[in-house]
Amino acid sequence: MAHTLPVRERSVRSAASAAAVLMVAVLSGPTGVATAQAPAAAPATATAAAPAAAVRLAPALQRIRDGGVVHIGYRVDAPPFALQHRGQPVGYAIDLCNEIVEAMRRDFKRVLRVEYTVVTAQNRFDMVRTGKVHMECGTTINDPARRKAGAVYSMPYFFSGPRILTRSDLPIADFFDLRGRRVAVVKGTNSVPLLRRRLEAGTLPGMTLTEFGTNPEALEAVRSGAVDAYITLDVLLYGLRANSPRPEDLKVVGTYQLLEPIALILPPNDPEMKQYIDRQLAALMLNGTVARLYDKWFMQPIPPNNRALEMPMSAVLRDQLRWPTDRLGDELR
Repeated sequence: MAHTLPVRERSVRSAASAAAVLMVAVLSGPTGVATAQAPAAAPATATAAAPAAAVRLAPALQRIRDGGVVHIGYRVDAPPFALQHRGQPVGYAIDLCNEIVEAMRRDFKRVLRVEYTVVTAQNRFDMVRTGKVHMECGTTINDPARRKAGAVYSMPYFFSGPRILTRSDLPIADFFDLRGRRVAVVKGTNSVPLLRRRLEAGTLPGMTLTEFGTNPEALEAVRSGAVDAYITLDVLLYGLRANSPRPEDLKVVGTYQLLEPIALILPPNDPEMKQYIDRQLAALMLNGTVARLYDKWFMQPIPPNNRALEMPMSAVLRDQLRWPTDRLGDELR
């Protein structure tokens, strides 16, 4: 089995490289952050975003400004991106969304209250589409198929891919070792179609899939021996392992099958909301906030058990922080 990364990761890297050439000035507007300057050779299409006050407020932004409330959807089972600690939502994605809310307070010049709503892998898109939350802050993959069906995402703020969580005493080191094994997945995640395609192609004969509702349920199935492995985004696996009672009993293994962008889910048919959110994310990337939050949540001890994931930043994410872009590899091909 070849272990080279698939086209999508290479495409993501190509997108980051393209952003380096374009260097779009996305930070104009009343954010108080210095605008990134394009190099002299930048194409004429690289234009600055208009200030928030100069454009018509999108429906979501209008509701936020008029109602004084930002409704944020989040997962409780997605550490270190989102989890509950001492009754409050915390995490890398939660901190990023709170930074965006601070920008809204400055731009709208009014007090804004945040109301958090728990979403699941199964209902997160519907919660945003129906307006029950203004955005979802979690570990959602910017999926081309969903995008073609109408889903809208922010620019990526993380990159991850599916790997394997298994017990340390099992002889499982990569995906080909899952032949004849019992494997857990969470319903509604991208790992489900990925593994079903492998089964249909006959590359993992004898493997059986069991779908669970949440990450902790799948983790407990691995720990108890009900399944041999659990497959989802590696960053979630590192978080689950770090916060388990005995991390040394578990291991994260396997080569990336895909390396995919993680983004916020945004309201459909609302280009002004996407433009505003992307501008704020780009500002946070360029002014060092995202790098600081990454160190806080991926390199330092975190709740609930005060253990560190010790997961260094990927080269793809480093490129994104230097040259923020929402252009993805599948769009550039």
